[in-house]
Amino acid sequence: MRYVARSGKIIVGFNNTIKKAKLGQLKFIVMASNAPESIRKDVAYYAKLSSIPIIEFPGSNKDLGTLIGKPFAVTLMGIVDPGQVSIDILIKYAKTY
Repeated sequence: MRYVARSGKIIVGFNNTIKKAKLGQLKFIVMASNAPESIRKDVAYYAKLSSIPIIEFPGSNKDLGTLIGKPFAVTLMGIVDPGQVSIDILIKYAKTY
């Protein structure tokens, strides 16, 4: 995820990620393992409508924020452009809901 954040284009936050998911502008959605159930349901619904794979990050939201270089917790992140990271590598970690 660190390389995606550095070389590609990401968006952070629930509202921004859902907005881009509704428009079908995301390649992947990354969700922290401790995301609340209400967020999980909304994300799964909109990801299914737009055929966007969801990657469940195994760490907490604080870990995800630290990993991508943000000084705050990140529960939800959208990947607009993976940059130099191969999409095949990201697909291995994607789950279908």
